[in-house]
Amino acid sequence: MARKSDSNSVRNDSRGSGEAGQIILSAAAVRMLGKVHDAKIAREFNVPRAEVSKERKRRGIPQFGRVDWSPEKINLLGTKSDGRIAKMLGITTTSVFKKRTMLGIPPSGRSRDLTRFNWRPADIRKLGTMPDSKLARELGTTVNVVAVKRQCLGLSTSGSPAKSRRPWTKRELAMLGRIPDTQIAQSTGRGRRHIRSKRESLGIPPCQKQFIGPWTKKMVSLLGKAPDAEVARSLGVNIASVSLQRARRGIAAFRDSR
Repeated sequence: MARKSDSNSVRNDSRGSGEAGQIILSAAAVRMLGKVHDAKIAREFNVPRAEVSKERKRRGIPQFGRVDWSPEKINLLGTKSDGRIAKMLGITTTSVFKKRTMLGIPPSGRSRDLTRFNWRPADIRKLGTMPDSKLARELGTTVNVVAVKRQCLGLSTSGSPAKSRRPWTKRELAMLGRIPDTQIAQSTGRGRRHIRSKRESLGIPPCQKQFIGPWTKKMVSLLGKAPDAEVARSLGVNIASVSLQRARRGIAAFRDSR
C-alpha cells in the first residue's frame, strides 16, 4: 500500500499533457533516486519501476551503481579487493567485479581468495542451468565465484554458449575518443552503449568536439528533456553543440519545476 503524507509516495496530477492519473513521486522517493536501485524505490513506495526510472532520467540523475570509468579509477582495479574499491568509489561490488573481469584484471585480497574454489565436474555441469545466486548458495560460495567460472567457460546464464560481439577492427578502435560516440555508432552500426563501454574499458575519454553532422530525430527528441550537460554526455558531444541546436529549434531549456 502506498505511503501517505510527505511522504505520499504518489499522487495524481493533470499538469502538462492534461491527462489525469499521472504518477508523481513523493519528495521522500525523489531523495532516494540514484542512491539505490530503481526497483527498490518502486517496491518501497508501491509504484511502477518504469515510473521511477522515467523520473530519475527526467531529472538527469545517473542510475545507481553506474560509474564513469576514468583511467584513474581503472588503475585501482586489482590493487585491492572489489569490495574495498567499491566503497572508495561509492558503487556496488558487482560493478567493480564486472569491470575488472571484463578487462581481464586478476583479483586481489579477499576477492582473490574467493576465487580459490575447488570446482568438481558435477558442479561445472550445473553452470548456467540455474541463476548464479542459486548455484552459489547450493555450492556454499559467492555469486562472483560462480559468475567468473561461467563466463570463463563462455556460458550464458541459460547454459548455452554466450553470444560474442564481432571483433573490433583497428579502424574502429582508432575512432574512439577522436569523434563522438554517436558518430561512431552511425559509422559502424554498433550500439552507442557498446561503444561507450569499449572506450571506457580502454581508459579513453569521450570526444568533446562540436557535433557537425546531421541531427537525427532520436537526438533531437532528447533536447530540452534533460539539462544540456546531461544530453551532451549522453550523445558524446560538447554542451555548446547541444545548447546551439536546442536554441535553433526553439526548444526551451530543461527546468525542474519541482
